[in-house]
Amino acid sequence: MPLAEIEKNLEHWVHEVFAVTSFLELEKLKAELLGRAGVVTSAFKLMKDASAIEKKSMGERLNKVKSELENAFSLQRKKLEDYEITERLKGETLDVTLPVSCDRFGGLHIISYAMRRIRNHYLARGFRVSDGPEIETEFFNFDALNTPRHHPARQSQDTFYIEGTNGVLLRTQTSSVQIRTLQKHGIPVRMISIGKTYRNDALDATHSPMFHQVECLIADRSPISLGHLKSELRKFLQFFFETDDVSMRFRSSFFPFTEPSVEVDCRCMKKNGQLIITEKGDKWLELGGAGMVHPNVFRNSGITGDAYGFAFGFGLERLVMLKNGITDIRNLFDTDQRWLQHYEC
Repeated sequence: MPLAEIEKNLEHWVHEVFAVTSFLELEKLKAELLGRAGVVTSAFKLMKDASAIEKKSMGERLNKVKSELENAFSLQRKKLEDYEITERLKGETLDVTLPVSCDRFGGLHIISYAMRRIRNHYLARGFRVSDGPEIETEFFNFDALNTPRHHPARQSQDTFYIEGTNGVLLRTQTSSVQIRTLQKHGIPVRMISIGKTYRNDALDATHSPMFHQVECLIADRSPISLGHLKSELRKFLQFFFETDDVSMRFRSSFFPFTEPSVEVDCRCMKKNGQLIITEKGDKWLELGGAGMVHPNVFRNSGITGDAYGFAFGFGLERLVMLKNGITDIRNLFDTDQRWLQHYEC
């Protein structure tokens, strides 16, 4: 088709584009005009026989036609998309006056349920349930807990520091709540804290940059021993795993805020592919850390004179996974409704 005729038909073609009512028709018309064998594309091919001066003039005129057509197709496609969305929303509108289905009202997430159980258990036993800020200072998160400046945990490879601040961070442990409680209430004290903690870990089957911790602290002016710690740990594990069949052992370890420090293990066995906590088990399972409160922690909390105490802390996700046979921590943060309904409480 001659260039003059193409320019003459431009207005008609633009009108045709805006009259299209479906994506299929739009693509068909676009192929006829701008496709590989389209009218405008074919006109570009005729330029090869023209002179240099003619090529420049023809190129400018054809590019103008092509640009106006492409703009028209783009506007019409947007118009059709908006129309399609509007019609879909009309069909999917929820009538809030309809009666509500009472089949399901949802439930507590497995982690929320575990936190509520632990909280209620310790409240019933007369413990104080304390909370503290998730954005902490180095003093409460490290210094007061007897963690030296050169300790690896204080490096940015392990800890999330708040940019532009002087030593403000996302707490790496709920032990900071123990310091705040000791400063505010002194001793004697029996307390637990449950909350979110943050560490600079890559997300995989067993690690998460955010997880929950449950910690317990018992301190008094009267002597407290490792025997008291073991007794309290046994009570907690029997309660949490809902069994009296618990066998524990302590392994020597090191934590800056306890002395002596121990790792806590319990006996377990596999049955039908699931881990069972039982004193008849043939394996030992590591649960978490514990120990007698270091004297420096008492001093840093403003406690003077004779002071004795113990503390233990466990990762809540790990305990929940062990109790329910969950092998991947990422499932606890998933939004798959089937998984959530299966484990809801």
